[in-house]
Amino acid sequence: MNRKSTMSRPVFFPDDLIVEIISLLAVKPLVRFKCVSNSWNTLISDPSFEKFHLKRTTRSGNTHFTLITQHLTPIEGERSYHGDWSIIPYPITRLFHNPSSTIVTDSSHYFLTDWDYPGSRFIGSCNGLLCLLYLDYSYTHDTYWFRLWNPATRKISQQFGYSHHSRSGFTFKFACDDSTCTFKVVAYSFVQGRYTSQVKVFTIADNVWKNIDSFPIVPLAFEYQRWRSIWSDGCVFLNSTLNWLAIHKDIQKDLHNEYAPNFHSNWASLIRDITLDDLVIVSLHLGSETYNRFLLPKGFDELPPVEPTISVLGEWLCFSYFHKGTDMVIWKMEKFGIQESWIQFLKISYHVLRLYYDFSYNRLQLLPLFLSKDGDSLILCRTTCDEGEAIIYNWKDNSAQRIEVNVHKTIIDDKNRNYLYMRFANGYVESLISMKHSKLLVEETVKNHSTCFIRGLKRKQ
Repeated sequence: MNRKSTMSRPVFFPDDLIVEIISLLAVKPLVRFKCVSNSWNTLISDPSFEKFHLKRTTRSGNTHFTLITQHLTPIEGERSYHGDWSIIPYPITRLFHNPSSTIVTDSSHYFLTDWDYPGSRFIGSCNGLLCLLYLDYSYTHDTYWFRLWNPATRKISQQFGYSHHSRSGFTFKFACDDSTCTFKVVAYSFVQGRYTSQVKVFTIADNVWKNIDSFPIVPLAFEYQRWRSIWSDGCVFLNSTLNWLAIHKDIQKDLHNEYAPNFHSNWASLIRDITLDDLVIVSLHLGSETYNRFLLPKGFDELPPVEPTISVLGEWLCFSYFHKGTDMVIWKMEKFGIQESWIQFLKISYHVLRLYYDFSYNRLQLLPLFLSKDGDSLILCRTTCDEGEAIIYNWKDNSAQRIEVNVHKTIIDDKNRNYLYMRFANGYVESLISMKHSKLLVEETVKNHSTCFIRGLKRKQ
């Protein structure tokens, strides 16, 4: 009798223990567990739990990156194509373990349909949220607005940040002030006729654009901005900051005047007018909305024939360049913002990477994209070809392997032309972070599973 009574007695776990246990789970089962009870739904939907789960997921190293793909479908009876862009969250570990694979896009991937909005773009990922930019062009005006999308929970926000004004040439970046978990969009452009810039910030929770100080020095992207891709301009996000390579020198008055005697259309023409000391890093802190300048490593002693790059590997800001036509050198800043913390991380021979190139053309540029969880392997991407040739380099055994990932829009052969743009890959971590806690944003669930399409959504009139 006592035994039966003991066995049937319900077992209760303390709330703190439940939080510890379920915070170890992935996002998809947690979303399903909201249906277990009202109390679990309240717990998993709580902003504090969302942040706690995000912190654990980030520390676990179970991170993804966003693959940008393009699918061109021939239009019957015409010599043209209908195009879709898609964003595919993909585990980094899977790419390291299986560098030769095929991806078929499905309902978990977001399609940006060229017919609806030719200017639709992905402008950044932060804390599991992806920011989508929608652009409408005319000869005299630009119109733009944004939406936030969480691929893991399949939630997408309403439109925000709507603006309509004369042609400005803005570039946009989405990022977050980690200290307050405040999401922001930064817009910046070069001001023609003056060697300066216009910078403004949209704080999503406040639903307002405001102008901030212009760049104290000129980001390298502005030097030949017309040749830059609107997907990427060399800006990287780390520790609540946006960072650019920049020029600490007033080189010319109008960068967009291509007939100016010192107009720079590429890196090769630029290095004739600058020295090592002119090249620095400019950093915008998203909390204070102020700028800092960081000097490059002291071991950087010669302007390379190919444009250097900055990137983020793990928790480090990195600076990389080609050295004397034989090696790729990567430095990392071990303590962000501390000049003395620069150390040389890797020096990789071109022969190991199997790159044989005539540097008189000055166009071979490799960008470090991702570091493996154990720190032994590195993904590098060639940025000067259309799709971006990618390589896995293992520094322990000094070996390299080509990445051969193919992408298809459907399982069957539908005569689509499919392209994968590795050079636009962006770090991403799955999270429960929601937009519903903002007074501005209302979430809706991404639907239409059968066709996998989310057509460009018309802005509200």
